[in-house]
Amino acid sequence: MITNAQHLHGMLRRKSDRHKQEGRASYRGNGESKPNVFCRVGSKSGQPARFGIAPTENEDPMMTRSAITEANSNYPAIGSLAALGDGHSLALIGPDGGLEWFCPRRFDSPPLIWPLLDRVRGGQMRIAASGDAKLEMRYLDGTAVLDQQWTSDKGEARVTLGMVWPAEESRQILLWCVEGISGELNFEMMVEPSRGFGEAPVAWSMNETGQLQADEPPLRLDAECRFEDTDAGWRGWRSVKAGERFTVALQVGLDSRLPAPMSPAQLWSRLEGTIDAWRAWSDWLRCPEKHRDLIVRSAITLKLLIHQPTGAVVAAGTTSLPEVLGGTRNWDYRYAWFRDAGMTLSALFSLGCHDEAHRWAQWMQNTVERHGMPLQILYTVDGWPAPGEREIEHVDGYCGSAPVRVGNAADTQRQLDIYGELLECVYICDGMKAPALRAHWPHLRAAADFIAANWREPDQGIWEVRSEPRQFVHSKVMAWAGLQRALWLQGRHDFEADAATWRREAEAIREQVLREGLSADGRHFVRAYGEKGLDASLLLLARSGFVAGDGALFRATLEAVRDALAIEGQPYLVRRYLSNDSDGLNGSEGAFLICSFWLVEAMIEAGAQADAEAVFEQLRNLQGEFGLFAEEIDPASGAQRGNVPQAFSHVGLINAAISLANTNGHTNRP
Repeated sequence: MITNAQHLHGMLRRKSDRHKQEGRASYRGNGESKPNVFCRVGSKSGQPARFGIAPTENEDPMMTRSAITEANSNYPAIGSLAALGDGHSLALIGPDGGLEWFCPRRFDSPPLIWPLLDRVRGGQMRIAASGDAKLEMRYLDGTAVLDQQWTSDKGEARVTLGMVWPAEESRQILLWCVEGISGELNFEMMVEPSRGFGEAPVAWSMNETGQLQADEPPLRLDAECRFEDTDAGWRGWRSVKAGERFTVALQVGLDSRLPAPMSPAQLWSRLEGTIDAWRAWSDWLRCPEKHRDLIVRSAITLKLLIHQPTGAVVAAGTTSLPEVLGGTRNWDYRYAWFRDAGMTLSALFSLGCHDEAHRWAQWMQNTVERHGMPLQILYTVDGWPAPGEREIEHVDGYCGSAPVRVGNAADTQRQLDIYGELLECVYICDGMKAPALRAHWPHLRAAADFIAANWREPDQGIWEVRSEPRQFVHSKVMAWAGLQRALWLQGRHDFEADAATWRREAEAIREQVLREGLSADGRHFVRAYGEKGLDASLLLLARSGFVAGDGALFRATLEAVRDALAIEGQPYLVRRYLSNDSDGLNGSEGAFLICSFWLVEAMIEAGAQADAEAVFEQLRNLQGEFGLFAEEIDPASGAQRGNVPQAFSHVGLINAAISLANTNGHTNRP
């Protein structure tokens, strides 16, 4: 009989050919010295990517070069992080194997451990081989589970780290399973509580068995060793020889009860089940063979951003990771935006993830029934208004980039495009069964009616500017697209609607945009009525069906956007808009990844297939060590900036990769 441990060992040993081309992060433990991250395979430079990024010429002047350098020295590069999740919340793991960010229970809960935003106040939780042991880390094939290989001249051991998925109803489990491979290695477990993220810190204590626990939230850390008090927190030690194994489990109660302890055998079984569940889900994806590995990793990442109990989709897993080091454009993205969620579910639906789309549609229905029209821009994962934006005091921020924020003030804005994005998502996902769609129709009809009555109003647009509302071209086009999708759905299913009004208003939108939304010479579209500036969202106009991709107007718009917004010397990187096009905020920002992926799709629409392929190849090289994308890229350093993982960026990659594959005659696998 093959034991669970033997079966798991075999699964962990499996390495597909595609992993031979993937990066593998490496860390050498050395007491308290600062770790480095190395690209063992597929490195772009062959040089170590150290914690922190050297300051560049485009950094915000609010932070001096010396201050940035000092702040950077202890922080991991955003591109060196790996993500774990269970459908309730998300954890980020640093290149030394330590916990950098973890919000128990829900994405937007106060974090339990968060050194990513403050190396002193954020606490620490890490299991690492002591001495001069070297760490190599990768995702297991087709999973969100990490394989950590620790080696030294004394031995070799494996740590398999993941969150139990799908999550159990009553608890979350963050699980470390350690297995000796050869020789003997000593492991140290370190727990240093945080000082509280804007509120009282979690009150950890050690029970009579030498294990750690807390009452609010109810949690326990069970390890096959005793912990000892230190000045900073607690330490535990355990050696492992070849064939030996032990577990460490952080359990969080999803209700008021302290989770019951679990045996090592139960924990190993949970790990095996998690690996199997992820592989079953990812193997089922309908992916084109071209770029399949990239698409699957992005799909897994998007799955990590879906709230399992409700079907809501959060925009990103973190708050306040800066767009520019030392700058103030630090936002909380741990909420559900209709726009972001719609785009995410459309991308997943194209890969065959119909259940995710249907569950989000149910979340949408429940949220609209509860609050009615107009829609708020963002909601919590359970469909309630997000908290008002506030700053957390006495937190340094990533690399000294304060303020750190909770909540998001965009919830008070008018953004007309979200109604079009909602209808676009349902239009794309029209594979749902008729009874389900019929139940959703009253809310979709209400969205179309709102567009018809309000499309003439100015708004803050897709980029949520904090300046005065404007007549943004993209917002108008998405209003037009929303009415077109509503008319299509109404006609296909013979739903009750004021279709005549929708047709009249859609034509009025089209006429106005073609009259007011063009440059003075009429050659291309502009960002907003009466303005000269460009906007990367104009790259979506052909995809929406508003203009033909191979027509002169869209081709000229594509050329104008590239000329104005592409980074000099790096034409594959695209800004949202020019810095002198006021958005009501101070400071600068980098290149937006989703805009760069839109460029790929726009080139395909315009018939520039070879150029699109070249741009995509450049973009894929910007992914993090574990395949994750943040929101932006610093053009000067190539470093990732902003919250991570970012749904927008991974949606952009999936859509661009599928467009390239379909253009080359590839189709999604059945």
